[in-house]
Amino acid sequence: MKLFKLFPKVIITLLFSELFFLHFLYVYNIVAYMKNKQTREHLSRVRQKIIQARQLRGKQIEKLLHPKPMIIGSLYEVYKTCSKPNCACKKGKRHGPFPALSISIGGKRSMKMVRKEDLPVVREKAKAYQSFQQGLAKIRKLNKEIDFSLEEIKKEFLEEYQ
Repeated sequence: MKLFKLFPKVIITLLFSELFFLHFLYVYNIVAYMKNKQTREHLSRVRQKIIQARQLRGKQIEKLLHPKPMIIGSLYEVYKTCSKPNCACKKGKRHGPFPALSISIGGKRSMKMVRKEDLPVVREKAKAYQSFQQGLAKIRKLNKEIDFSLEEIKKEFLEEYQ
């Protein structure tokens, strides 16, 4: 008789514990799904960044595949003083401007004077060199962004061997 009196309590307790467990599993699955959904959304955004960076990099590479003739260096205007003792350049009004090409090779800077008749061609070639260098810098920056994004993806899928 006591068994029958206890039986409904045991059943109710088991039912509630099962319901609690099922509820717990349900909540756990929702949280896990949300986390996975957030992870999937994050990875989708990262992949989109990579696709955009690759497209920009491709455009930059296309521009650099057919360069104009270039001269290494930057064009400057130089003012000089002469060796005449009574010249106005001794009092601060120097001679010039004279076109000069500043070149840095192997960490050493040097200046090369440019003839006036060569100035338009040298200016165009130095500008082409600067433009090419800027394009290379953009490609390097995009490569770093792609590398960083790929590292983010790797972190999401990396597992430790047990």
